[in-house]
Amino acid sequence: MKSNELRRAFVQLPGWLLLLIWSAIVLVPIYLLVVSCFKDTAEIYANPFGFPAAWDLKNFSTAWTQVNFGRFLVNSLLVTGGAVLATIVAAAMAAYPLSRYELAWASPMLTFFLAGLMLPIRLASVELFTLMRDLNLLDSRLGLIAVYTALRIPFAILIFVNFMRVVPKELEEAARIDGAGEWRILLSIILPMVRPAIAIVAIFTAIAVWNDFFFPLIFIFDEDYKTVPFAAINSIGQYRTDWGVVFASLAMSIVPVLIMYVLLARQIREGVGVGGKLK
Repeated sequence: MKSNELRRAFVQLPGWLLLLIWSAIVLVPIYLLVVSCFKDTAEIYANPFGFPAAWDLKNFSTAWTQVNFGRFLVNSLLVTGGAVLATIVAAAMAAYPLSRYELAWASPMLTFFLAGLMLPIRLASVELFTLMRDLNLLDSRLGLIAVYTALRIPFAILIFVNFMRVVPKELEEAARIDGAGEWRILLSIILPMVRPAIAIVAIFTAIAVWNDFFFPLIFIFDEDYKTVPFAAINSIGQYRTDWGVVFASLAMSIVPVLIMYVLLARQIREGVGVGGKLK
């Protein structure tokens, strides 16, 4: 009995070692970020891995006031929230007929949408900039929301279609017999059944939009519309950088996405086995 347990432990050892190495790769930068938030630049260079001499919130206060982190935070919340909401609404409306109706053009249309996952959109930055200029969407939050929504729709449709396909059609047919229209079926039956898909789309869209630096850089010129990634950049000077403030800005920028993930984690976990449950 003991020999079997030892053999099993020996077989599992490489996996545990790999998991340990990966945990260290993930946790060490997080540890450095947390402890550096409470240090000044000299202490960060002198003792990067040690605990700070004093656990005060001076760097956070400086980041909030001098860097004006609150303004960047509001812009990111508006852009990210708008992009998440628009992506969910548009993708759900597109995925519903593609997944529930037997249409001859459903597969080609789905392939067309999925092609958006493979196209490097940054190669079309010049054309996209010209389009945004012609639509008067440069230097606006609405322009960023439109761009992010267009970029995230293909992924969202892929998720929604696969979840909606396993919803029993008997529920839909029973609703039609009771006089429900297509909008009522989508809103009252299909979407509640695919809540894990909504959570997955929401968290992946939010992370992608929240962390993006490229599109605000080329589409936004007014400092009043800059997003959170620019908060840390504004803390970096030409001749001197207060790294404690930079780390404090980075730490505060992580908090909203972390809260969102914690709130939606249960739905995401349920999404792993939702296919089997619905069947």
